[in-house]
Amino acid sequence: MRRRVFLSGAILTGVGLPMLAGCKLPWQSKHQAGSTSAASTAASASASPSAVKTPGTAAPTASAAPQGWQELDAHVMGHHLGIQVSPLVHRDEKTTVLALRLTRAKDDPAVKDIANSSKDPGNNTFEATSPLGRPIHIRTFDWGATGVRLLDLSTNRVWVATTGVENKVKDNYNKLALKPGESTSCFVLFGPVDAKQVTVLVPQAGFVSVDVVDKDAPAASGVDFAAMDKAFDSVATIGYSRDKAKPEQALEAPVTIERFARALDDSSNTHTGSKDITVTLASDVTFASDSAELASGAEAQLQTVAGKLGQYPDGGTLTIVGHTDDVQDDAYNQTLSEKRANTVKTRLEQLTSLDKWQTSVSGKGESEPKIKGTTDEARAANRRVEIILTPTSGTTPKNTAPSAGTGSLPETKGAVAKGAEGVTVKNDSGNGELTITLDHVTRSGGYLLGQLHTTLSTKNNSTTGLFHWFKDKEVFLSNVRGEDASGETTGFSADGLTLLAGGERIYPADYLDAEFKTHVPLTELALTPFIKAGTTTICVVWPDPGGDTITVDHTAPMKQLSDFAYRLTDIPVKNS
Repeated sequence: MRRRVFLSGAILTGVGLPMLAGCKLPWQSKHQAGSTSAASTAASASASPSAVKTPGTAAPTASAAPQGWQELDAHVMGHHLGIQVSPLVHRDEKTTVLALRLTRAKDDPAVKDIANSSKDPGNNTFEATSPLGRPIHIRTFDWGATGVRLLDLSTNRVWVATTGVENKVKDNYNKLALKPGESTSCFVLFGPVDAKQVTVLVPQAGFVSVDVVDKDAPAASGVDFAAMDKAFDSVATIGYSRDKAKPEQALEAPVTIERFARALDDSSNTHTGSKDITVTLASDVTFASDSAELASGAEAQLQTVAGKLGQYPDGGTLTIVGHTDDVQDDAYNQTLSEKRANTVKTRLEQLTSLDKWQTSVSGKGESEPKIKGTTDEARAANRRVEIILTPTSGTTPKNTAPSAGTGSLPETKGAVAKGAEGVTVKNDSGNGELTITLDHVTRSGGYLLGQLHTTLSTKNNSTTGLFHWFKDKEVFLSNVRGEDASGETTGFSADGLTLLAGGERIYPADYLDAEFKTHVPLTELALTPFIKAGTTTICVVWPDPGGDTITVDHTAPMKQLSDFAYRLTDIPVKNS
């Protein structure tokens, strides 16, 4: 999916009357229709991390766009759209605004040929708000394209939309409804943005880099605030309270992009936040029962920790804390937890130098359970050693060279092929198969940006949920971290697309959403509605494990299911 600044001179036949290029478009101010030079086109192209668009396709366009606007060739739940993206404009001290213009291809397949029949109103109208928006099953107001997120990768920050609205003044249901050849536009609002440039993640479309400009800048003239205010007022006239369309204040501030990974044998997991990295070792692997002596499985765990310490050559603070379950008495558990923490420290000192790390060791016994309860599963989770790294130079690794890992990759239950060649993954129940390719990823600011190209087909016209091929459902009604009440937010997401590197399974980068109060992945959040055919783009942001190639792995939604498993190998990493 590639991005470019618009130079088209085509006639716009969008919502409302036909309009010639160079005339005022529905989302523009009256001052400028917009144009750009070849020099600015080249400069903009070099700045974007977006991937190359599918060969043989052309992004649907309506007309020339104002200066600095860019294009994405989108495949949204089986439908072909062109999406124009504006610069990000400061409206006031609390609000920045991004405008989008969507055009559905004239030759786009009919909705009845793509979607579940219950989603086809019979007039071949595709509603884009569900796949482009925040998960809406927990709110009463439909926010339009608010699944768009702003990334400042060099500072590990993400902005989430506070609200949004379609640019219509009549019958505005905020659905982004399009018939073939039609266009519509919308506004997406964010809190204050202090960066000069951000990467925009547009769901099922791709990534573009846009400038952040003041409202009086020439590049801002294509964003019409008066039209935006009228659009919000029009939504209020059809039964929504205007209050429900107000920006969500909890989402105004940027939040830290975080990282989560598990050992390939599930013996440990790693969470990277804004200030520290926490590695949790499962004591059942590290130690024999009721013992502080290292078991055979401990070596792989501690080699992984030593590798992480090596990524921060400036050192920092290292805290090692032992924890137990509640089977024995308090005094016994306290002593055991302290002994285990000291054993871990001793072995780490043998594996790598800790000279630049200020190290402390302690035990908490049974006093701080990870999971409350007395089930076998809860007690197993509570038997652990937590190793917290607080690097003096921040949590972005200084050394991104790939780790040698601790052995070969685990067996996969499904198809395996090189990313550019792709795999075809069949559902064992016989009601669908999906072809998936990923020809490269783009390295940017400590992360990898990927766009998977997928094509779904069915034999019996049934509707397999597309999310099954990308979702992680290992913990029922929960996200990959196992957080409570997170299933509603990530239930239709692509959070199961992982990288295999350095003995770990690396999940998509994520962030703590201030409204949902759970971690949300930087990938597709709404692979809905159900479809039975069509091409769809899957966007994902991964932490960068280093190296020239990567391996993408989907284990299957749950261990007992194998029909959605696959692996893509030898995917080249390109620099932005």
